[in-house]
Amino acid sequence: MKTVIAFATDEDIALRAPADYAILCPRDQKIVAGTDGTISPSDPWILNSASVNFLAQGLAPGHVVQLTKPTAVFRSPGETLVVQSVSMRSVTLRRKGQLPGLGQPPGPATVCIGIEFLVTTLAPQIERATFDLCRRYGIDDLIAGRRSSDLYDPREVREAIVLTVLHTRYLDQSREAGHEPDSFALKAKLMLTELDDLIDRVVLHWLPIGASTSRFSTRITR
Repeated sequence: MKTVIAFATDEDIALRAPADYAILCPRDQKIVAGTDGTISPSDPWILNSASVNFLAQGLAPGHVVQLTKPTAVFRSPGETLVVQSVSMRSVTLRRKGQLPGLGQPPGPATVCIGIEFLVTTLAPQIERATFDLCRRYGIDDLIAGRRSSDLYDPREVREAIVLTVLHTRYLDQSREAGHEPDSFALKAKLMLTELDDLIDRVVLHWLPIGASTSRFSTRITR
């Protein structure tokens, strides 16, 4: 099966919708979960677990980790951090959108045990949105000059993927709510408006300089 180019991660979704990430991410799209996490003050960015093999379960940089207990440390609704690096029994964390080590570490001044952690992912939804955009606009890592590395700036593609995923997931949540109007339907509409505006104005610039450009002018259908 052909590998789909990765333009966006769970971190990108969590940055765009921080308050809703835990709700929008399906619970059955779970990567890891545990209740025996520990953080030491000597390594306040490292979450350890004796029961979970993070590598074997596919945890990777860019995944979002939710720390929910003990509530005395992680007050409701908990803290959300991002995976920086992974080993078999430990994960190095960082703040969303920040370089490693910047900001307040999640670990307290004393050893914290019994940490409840959960990692769910929107990877299937990101993959679907990425495949659709790449197919529509001819981004293909098998074709010289149209590869993801040939893009001058992939951020606008990333933003389109993020908005597509959010629009879809807010619609899903609205349908599950079973009544109108609801906040999810409103947010879905806002995401679609922003996505349409982005598609109307985005231009893909290809490297090297002087190569052709393609305008995002076609409305994405769902």
